[in-house]
Amino acid sequence: MSNWKFKGIRKGRKSFQWRTNQTLEHVKEYLDSKNINYIVHEKGSMLFIYRVLNPTSEYSERYSYYYTSGRWGDDTRTKHYSSKGIEDFIERFYKPSKVAYDVNEDKYGTCE
Repeated sequence: MSNWKFKGIRKGRKSFQWRTNQTLEHVKEYLDSKNINYIVHEKGSMLFIYRVLNPTSEYSERYSYYYTSGRWGDDTRTKHYSSKGIEDFIERFYKPSKVAYDVNEDKYGTCE
């Protein structure tokens, strides 16, 4: 069975969307096995996947990931990209942050 779902006709062209057929439980198990922190927003079928190992706040550097379609973006959610599933997203696109900082503190440290 194909993972492509017909969404309708937009601007005279047929529109399709990729479906991952992955459950929230599968995605959570995979992220836990990789020791990646996340927050689940079930209403939007979305997770915030953190780039830092130990996030200091809810708004630390993160990605938004929609597990039903494999779409993802940065935490501003203004532009989205596609992946074939959580494994594909982590292997190809996930980049852990090299510098972990608290968003409530100055990004470049304090002047002393």
